[in-house]
Amino acid sequence: MKNTFLDFLILQKSAIDLIKEEKYKEAILNLENAKKIFTNKADRIGHWLSGIYCIQNNKEKALSELKEVLNKGSYWNPSILTKDTDLSLIQDSEDFAEIIQRSEELYNFHKRNSSSLLHTLGNNESETSVTALHWKNSNASDFSEQIVTDRLRDEYLFSFVQSSQLFSNGCYHWDNYDLAKTDIDNAQIELKNRFETTIKNSIIFGTSQGADTAIKMCFEPNSNYDTVIALVPTLSDLHTIEEKLKKHQKTKVKLVIITGDKDYFYNNVLDALPIFERYNIPYKLIVIEGMGHTIPDNFEELFEENIK
Repeated sequence: MKNTFLDFLILQKSAIDLIKEEKYKEAILNLENAKKIFTNKADRIGHWLSGIYCIQNNKEKALSELKEVLNKGSYWNPSILTKDTDLSLIQDSEDFAEIIQRSEELYNFHKRNSSSLLHTLGNNESETSVTALHWKNSNASDFSEQIVTDRLRDEYLFSFVQSSQLFSNGCYHWDNYDLAKTDIDNAQIELKNRFETTIKNSIIFGTSQGADTAIKMCFEPNSNYDTVIALVPTLSDLHTIEEKLKKHQKTKVKLVIITGDKDYFYNNVLDALPIFERYNIPYKLIVIEGMGHTIPDNFEELFEENIK
């Protein structure tokens, strides 16, 4: 078992599959081993283990797993635990109330002190710069591992912007667009200060909520992005997007939407197309049959095809 984020995603899928198959002992053993490797994911692993022990009606162990996470200095957004029905066995207990209180204190502390950061990867002599915005409830480093292949790293300069808006331990979101815009604009200034590059092709790219934010950013009056690539966008706020198009029509921007016909938000994408057409926004829609809310296997190929 390795310790990259992609390895962690494999572990997550394996744990889910084992739980579905009711192979609880095997799932617990794998997760216990994972604690030593993925130390920065203690909150998720402890949460999963607590859920398994709840399924087994082991209240003491379920609470012990959550306490262990807090004792290591990790925490959750309290709503993650209070809204999880898999933890119903322990949610009425005094110990659980204490766990929530301790977690809330840590969460609020880190939320108050949260700030954006810029994570760069790739070829700083490239003429193509890619501003990349992570999923909701992800972070810049994890997202970069999902996206940047060896070939993409050699060819392009990637700027992974991490939101300053904390969701939970090591996870961020873009809920407040004004804050998001400030984070992204500041990241662009920092990028220019870091590297002396001559950028001829400026791209903004995002996934899920990050894709929605990328689309909004692209139609800001002072934006200089040539292309926006929106991977599995949720497009849950079409009103704001339309308002931006009304005030700042930019027909030279290339908009590429990549989604799957099994994505939860596929119908939102279809609803958005008439809006882009109404304001003469040229777009390209790529629908991958059978794909849900995920990154396509041929992402590298799709990316390179659509930035040229």
